[in-house]
Amino acid sequence: MSQQRHPGVDVDAVLDATASCYLHFGVAKTTAADIAEVVGISRATLYRRFGSHESIFLDLLTRESAAMAADAEVYLARFEDPVERILEGMLFSIKEIRRRPVHVAVFGGDSVAWAATQAIQVEALRRIGEAGIRPLLESSIADGSVSERDMMDLVDWILRILISYAVVPGAGGRRPVEIRRQLAAWFLPAFEARIGGKSMGIVRH
Repeated sequence: MSQQRHPGVDVDAVLDATASCYLHFGVAKTTAADIAEVVGISRATLYRRFGSHESIFLDLLTRESAAMAADAEVYLARFEDPVERILEGMLFSIKEIRRRPVHVAVFGGDSVAWAATQAIQVEALRRIGEAGIRPLLESSIADGSVSERDMMDLVDWILRILISYAVVPGAGGRRPVEIRRQLAAWFLPAFEARIGGKSMGIVRH
């Protein structure tokens, strides 16, 4: 969310304070009063500018995910094969969700079910996903073999996969090598069969 939508309040300061509270108290136990106290404003001002704690949560998750996506773009620059790029992008995202403090707090605490439900509906996260996927499908979209709806379905599917891996960390989750094996064995064949490797100009080495 842009700061213009919240005149008189430093949005980044609020999101920084929210992140700090999540790390200290956990998402479920953080209150608007906690956030307001850290920022140095009243709870009424906080609500007047953001509307709800949920709105603050979504803005924070969007900001942190955008930063992760930017790092992913740098990492993925070394991969030219679109299928390999998608696989490596998913693996990178799963690793980062499990490593970055705010994402760990969001998807690893007692609010995980609520957080996952909120995240899957965040339009900004879908736009982030679309920005990463669209360049890989340009030729297929141009020749009509992949529609805009197909692409957004793919973005939705990938987002759901990432969240499903992210919310089962530790001993209950899969090790990176196992996640790679599963995605390569099941996700990639389905993806290639639906999209068509030839139309994407995929070159196997």
